[in-house]
Amino acid sequence: MQICDIVLYSRTGERRILPLRVGGVNIITGESRTGKSALIDIVDYCLGRNPCNIPVGPIRDTVAWYALRLQFPASQIFVARQSPPPNRNSTNVAFLLEASEVEIPEEIIQPNTTSDAVETYINNKLGISPNLNTPPSGQTRLPLEANFRHALFLCFQSQNDLTSRDQLFHRQSEGNNRILVAIKDTLPYFLGVIREDMLALEQELTLNKRALKAAKRDLEEAESIRGEGATNAVQLVSQAIEVGLLNSQEIPDNLDDLTQLLQQAVQWTPPEIISFSEDDESPNGDRLERLRRRVRELQEELTRKKNEIDDAERYAQEADGYSVAAHEQQLRLESIGLFDNLPRVNSHDASTCPLCSQQLPEPVPRAEAIQRSLRDIQQDLEFVERDRPHLREYIGERQRELSTTRQRLQTTYREIEGILAERGAPRQSYQEALACSRVQGRISLWLENAVFTDETIELRSRVTQSENHIREIEVLLDPEEKQARLVSALNRIGLQMTQWAGILQLEHADGQSPVSLNLNRGTVIVDTPQRPIPLSQIGSAENWLGYHLIAHFALHKYFVENSRPTPRFLFIDQPTQVYFPNLFENADVSTSVNFESFESTGSIEILSNQDRESIRRIFNFIFDVVELLAPNFQVIITDHANLSDDERFQIALVETWREDRKLVPLEWLNNE
Repeated sequence: MQICDIVLYSRTGERRILPLRVGGVNIITGESRTGKSALIDIVDYCLGRNPCNIPVGPIRDTVAWYALRLQFPASQIFVARQSPPPNRNSTNVAFLLEASEVEIPEEIIQPNTTSDAVETYINNKLGISPNLNTPPSGQTRLPLEANFRHALFLCFQSQNDLTSRDQLFHRQSEGNNRILVAIKDTLPYFLGVIREDMLALEQELTLNKRALKAAKRDLEEAESIRGEGATNAVQLVSQAIEVGLLNSQEIPDNLDDLTQLLQQAVQWTPPEIISFSEDDESPNGDRLERLRRRVRELQEELTRKKNEIDDAERYAQEADGYSVAAHEQQLRLESIGLFDNLPRVNSHDASTCPLCSQQLPEPVPRAEAIQRSLRDIQQDLEFVERDRPHLREYIGERQRELSTTRQRLQTTYREIEGILAERGAPRQSYQEALACSRVQGRISLWLENAVFTDETIELRSRVTQSENHIREIEVLLDPEEKQARLVSALNRIGLQMTQWAGILQLEHADGQSPVSLNLNRGTVIVDTPQRPIPLSQIGSAENWLGYHLIAHFALHKYFVENSRPTPRFLFIDQPTQVYFPNLFENADVSTSVNFESFESTGSIEILSNQDRESIRRIFNFIFDVVELLAPNFQVIITDHANLSDDERFQIALVETWREDRKLVPLEWLNNE
């Protein structure tokens, strides 16, 4: 998700569009009090921030609606949010459009949604799957589901954020560090540490434990019946003779003959009088007929649900098999990393080994071909991983429906039995027929579990399979495995931060001191040979700025390269502000004049050579990273400075807010 336009609608019907480039750097430069810093608050408010933090003054006085046109991979959406009424600091009134290319409306006549619905909509557009971070046992905070609002804390760096030595992320200290805790709990999901199908796996684990319990109970019953063997068969034959199911006067000794008699007994059918005669015109007769039809319908529904579950489970097994095979192929192809530093395609001889430079008997595939294969496999795996939680949810829902249908069928049988009981003795010995039915049910149960079928073998297999499957799921949900993946992801991000710290020439960036993120404290740590140094103990606002930038760019690089469901933009406000205090050192009249000149032109020529070089180094770093990630990442910068002699800066320049040009047009203010 990137921002195409920021749009304002005035209270008098005018429209102000600030166009932005997706996949690149966007710079808005201008004087103080022109509305630059308010852009972060406007974007945040459009995307669901409560309360509205847009400054009270000309903007809130003149603007009726704030809007964004957002770019997604296959479509655009236009989302607008109404300005809060004067006596309130928020509103849930919103407007939403989607198309392959959205045309920005001339005006917003009537809202069509709510900001809560917009949040859900964007979650789905980004592909954020059902997830839940459950804190370790012993901690009192509640489980938290990650949504795109949590990712936005990583997408904004206000001027206060950039110059803070005590906080790294946007708003992290708010609410007694409540925001920092939310970032800590949700960042593992955005890093891909928490499986996309974690919730579905937890549900599957619950269902499998329930199924295992039932299978063990069935096994115990079957083993009990099998152990009793012929003794139970003799008792059942005796009962069948007593109620009239069998005419035999002798009870055989061997199990085969006993079984044969019992199989005859289960062929008995109730008399016509209790078989729901169609001639029965009584109210109960009509009801019996309806219940009989319901039994047939529920039995058909049971069969259908079982077939749906079987089909889905077969598909899931096939998908798992493909995933395993594809992962193995991916690991083989990831050796392409060995080729990353070689000359490009036309300069390398495919018949020469890229490692030892010896001639090969057969030419090796080009690195580009291997990379293409790796990308194709990664895309296929992403599809399988995204589809898996939906499939598990589908199976779980069908299983719950199957259980409900079984309960309804049992309830229907009980209703039928109740009606028959109400008919009493005149209905041709109902009690005798009912006794036959009960004995017949016991016989059927015994026949299904009798020793000669030895169903205990199948039941033991079911128990073993369930236990194995539960162990597999528990391995996937293992918190130690999750922590290992988190450490791995943060290590990779730290390696990138360490490299970039050297490029920006930050303090302690000596090539021997690793830089890392500390999520628990929401800060950057530099591990020097003497001791670890947190950001709060590193001097100079220039260093604070640099470490803020490398941390956020490293996170977003990881998100892009791993196709994580996060917004693809970073909003940076006033990155050059840290150099302003130098204007006032040894202040004199000429310095004051220089500052006024800086405000009116944005020229950095009044700064020292060292400061000018530092500013250019920062902007070159930003341009280089965005070009590396293009077209999948966007940076929006608001600043006083204007590097008039820098070609890339001037190409990225969207608007200059000087000489009465501001975010809010002057005519809007004059109309108030």
